[in-house]
Amino acid sequence: MNREERRRQEKALAKRAGGAAAAATASLLREAQILHQSGRLDDAEQRYRLVLEREGTQPDALHGLGLLLYRRGNPREAVAWLERACVAAPRNPLYRFNQGVVLQRAGALAEAVDAYRQAILLNPRHLDARTNLGNAYKELGRLREAQTAYEGALAIDSTHVEAQNNLGVVLKDLGELEAAAQAYRRAIALKPSHAEAHNNLGLVLMEQGRLDEAVRCFEEALRVLPGYGTALYNLGIAWIWRGEPLRALHCFDETARTKHDHGRPVAGTTLFRSRLKHDAEQLEYLADSALSGDVPRAYVEALMRLRTQADGQPADQAASNRMVLSPVDLQALAPSFNRLLYIAPCERIPEGALSLELDVPAIEARYHAAQPEVTYIDGLLSEEALQRLRRFCWSSTIWKKDYENGYIGAFLGDGFATPLLLQIAEELRQRFPRIFRDHRLTQAWAFKHDSARRGLNIHADAAAVNVNFWITPDEANLDPSSGGLVVWDREAPKDWDFRAYNSDKNRGKIYEWLTSQGAKEITIPYRANRAVVFNSDLFHETDTIAFKEGYTNRRINITLLYGHRHRP
Repeated sequence: MNREERRRQEKALAKRAGGAAAAATASLLREAQILHQSGRLDDAEQRYRLVLEREGTQPDALHGLGLLLYRRGNPREAVAWLERACVAAPRNPLYRFNQGVVLQRAGALAEAVDAYRQAILLNPRHLDARTNLGNAYKELGRLREAQTAYEGALAIDSTHVEAQNNLGVVLKDLGELEAAAQAYRRAIALKPSHAEAHNNLGLVLMEQGRLDEAVRCFEEALRVLPGYGTALYNLGIAWIWRGEPLRALHCFDETARTKHDHGRPVAGTTLFRSRLKHDAEQLEYLADSALSGDVPRAYVEALMRLRTQADGQPADQAASNRMVLSPVDLQALAPSFNRLLYIAPCERIPEGALSLELDVPAIEARYHAAQPEVTYIDGLLSEEALQRLRRFCWSSTIWKKDYENGYIGAFLGDGFATPLLLQIAEELRQRFPRIFRDHRLTQAWAFKHDSARRGLNIHADAAAVNVNFWITPDEANLDPSSGGLVVWDREAPKDWDFRAYNSDKNRGKIYEWLTSQGAKEITIPYRANRAVVFNSDLFHETDTIAFKEGYTNRRINITLLYGHRHRP
């Protein structure tokens, strides 16, 4: 054999060996993908990594490992592997699309937008990339771009139900109500069982004043999806607008029972110290008032023990409002923590809930003379209405919404809806027509504060008019010059969406913007039975709180929202 023949033989042997190695690598990759699909993630990860040891830029292995890590709850690591897959195979739109999905779910919306747009450049007919791009734009508040993305998806497939429904959401947020209604109707025509589209159409019809049709939409949403809490809540609001408070109260009661009266195990492994402290204090109050009823003794003992445990922890641990609990403790709390143990009566007052001494013309004149619109009303409620609300808030075990700052809340759909509250909301609208005009009640809530922690951070609300009033006795407030509300004299920018102007994460951004605008604070000190009435677009926050310790000394504020932001 001469030299040339030997070289040919060596080349043939190398080719056969390379083919065998490639076949083995391909087989290993198929095993990894099958194991991945069947949920055997440890075995799948092992094989993906073996493939990458043999071939470090194998794109399917890089892509598969990225998706596996995301499934395990490691989005940052997942994004890094998916980016390597995109570099290894830059013309594959699937890799860019999945990178966008992981980025979006990790909250990196701007980066997700870039990934979706690259997927669309690679495959202009990539329907899911277009709809997800619309969703990301919607989350960013870039509504016109979201509209364009959804319309692009529908140009490819006019039967895409979610794109039709989401287009309606964007159009409604843009104030284009009739166009939004048409989009929802197209979604319903495509899928008559689409409960969300029925609910969304009902919301548009309410804003258009077509209340009978709105009621039918919410009822249809509940027919196709029984127990649909959002539709049930919205049906309650529609009944308020229809002037049928008893029907509204029935809807809100059903919503609250479904959410909070199930007795299922406590979710997660942590609870808020502020919640444990409040609930322990409330049970003591109910027992002292002979209202505790059939509260399980084991629950009371567990709650008191955990409160003592929380109070006794070192200062560095107590600074955090979250407390890790053992499965045994969570089990002890479960039977009653997720129960509405007691709801106090809070009925209407036939002679009226608002004070008869209110100087309505003067209050309305003050409101409109102020630029921006903000004023306060002292002595808002009659004495009987004030006392009934206090007893209701002290006694009712409806306080289920926890916040990091240490305050707790109850909303209309959490058990806070009462005949008296709806009476107050409607009497305000009727007594002050120049302030409320045609704006109707859209939401109401109450917050209880813990003096040892902060109040509400700066934000604006998605409404037209905000009424915020306080009911805790004045003697509980240690500093009469504070404890109330700070309202800034600048509206949230019209191009900011709800997540931008109502998020604790954006507190720094909000303050920076207010400083750039030369905004000034309007401080209204705390007074019992004082209401602050203001343009809901104005940024506002709780003033410094210094109230006495003790259950009935907790600062309680009640908020009523009317109308819609930037909507006539």
